[in-house]
Amino acid sequence: MSNSERSVDMQDLLRQARNDALSEAPPMGRGVDDVVAEGRRRHGRHRLLQGGAAVATAAAVVAAIALPHSFAARPGNVVAAPPAAAAVTYPTSDWMYGFKGYRTGDFTVTGAEHVTPGYQELYVQRGKQMSDLYDGVGGGVVASSPLYSANITVYRPGVFQPTKFANGEKVTVNGRPGLFASSMMYIDSSDIGPNVALAWQYADNAWAVAASVVDGEFNRAELLQLAAGLAPSPPAPVTVAFKTDYTPQGYSLTSAGRTDDFPSGASYMSASIRLSKTRPSYTSLTEPVDASLDHGPTVRIALYPVEFTDTAHRQPGGAAYCNAGNANLCFRMSPDGRYLAEIYADGGAAIPQSELLRTLRGVEFANPAQPSTWFALTSAIPASAL
Repeated sequence: MSNSERSVDMQDLLRQARNDALSEAPPMGRGVDDVVAEGRRRHGRHRLLQGGAAVATAAAVVAAIALPHSFAARPGNVVAAPPAAAAVTYPTSDWMYGFKGYRTGDFTVTGAEHVTPGYQELYVQRGKQMSDLYDGVGGGVVASSPLYSANITVYRPGVFQPTKFANGEKVTVNGRPGLFASSMMYIDSSDIGPNVALAWQYADNAWAVAASVVDGEFNRAELLQLAAGLAPSPPAPVTVAFKTDYTPQGYSLTSAGRTDDFPSGASYMSASIRLSKTRPSYTSLTEPVDASLDHGPTVRIALYPVEFTDTAHRQPGGAAYCNAGNANLCFRMSPDGRYLAEIYADGGAAIPQSELLRTLRGVEFANPAQPSTWFALTSAIPASAL
């Protein structure tokens, strides 16, 4: 099996096998080919990021993957859950953060980690649950990232229509109406669910949804507890850990943050920007938008720690290069060799490799471990792409 094929199947498995992986760590010595074979047995449908970088060295295996997102402190990111409900408002700008992270009971909720013109997503970690990456040859854990098993999606006022909750149980959150569903797909097109979900009005004509994305991991009381803690933060510009002075012509910004649109992101990602030929509609939504599916050509620029990349993609020196088995996928390592930038054109995007390479050559890396070095999203890509 080629490196590109390994990357395809491993990325797909990581996204699709979250529920199975919540049990115990897999036995040592299992290789990528073993994991791929098991993934094929379990899952009949494959939506693949072909040849993606996010596969670990040689025979790495992830145990306890739950939700593709990562968590790092940014100013105001984690605070204690407020003792009394604060008035929650949504930022007026498309590309401004607006919600604090918080802790409530055994849960840690990130600040907004993924932003679109229609909503912002926060992610929930229970206790200290982590996703561990094993080397597969008995060497133990080589890298870890937080394990997230629920999403909180905060929709812009007027955007969300709670039609999927029509038969839900009426509840109250901070004195406002809500609806609890005991079995609902978070995204109808995904391979996750159905699970419990809670929709509530955090302000007039403004809805948020807290949803379990791992079977059996949450209950009604826990979702109500998470919903009660939602709190606003002073609006701040969305920032990302890289910028580029060029993007393929005719593509405009669709979403950005630390990770990609659900379910295409990963808990170990450091930054993601998605551009689309035709921006999806962010009105009258009943669920989040999977921008990688059925919305036409898109381009994603993403950043990964080197520990979560295949050795075949680790080419030091900072030169941009493309995947030999996939003309739509190109890479460039950071000068210090600690991170890998990836650009991927999907959904039928017909973009010459010269355009993809030009985009990567224009990338300037911040320090993903230091949010103070990150770039404001509105200056991280050319104005023509905004």
